[in-house]
Amino acid sequence: MQDDELSFMEDMVAGTELLMCSTCGEETLHAHDEVLDVSPVATELKMQCTCCQTTRTWTDWTPPSSKVRQN
Repeated sequence: MQDDELSFMEDMVAGTELLMCSTCGEETLHAHDEVLDVSPVATELKMQCTCCQTTRTWTDWTPPSSKVRQN
């Protein structure tokens, strides 16, 4: 796998979470769709199920200032 392909795959995985989907009825991979709110203690995100494409909100309780972003 070439470096640019590996980097692309890492970015794709970094933008997902394994969450319970009420429509599918099981844990499925959800992709980050939109940032709804950022506070000093958490980030609220709109997540989209990669199986059925429904959306839900999810709160990441990792303080935004401690998150490391790789470009």
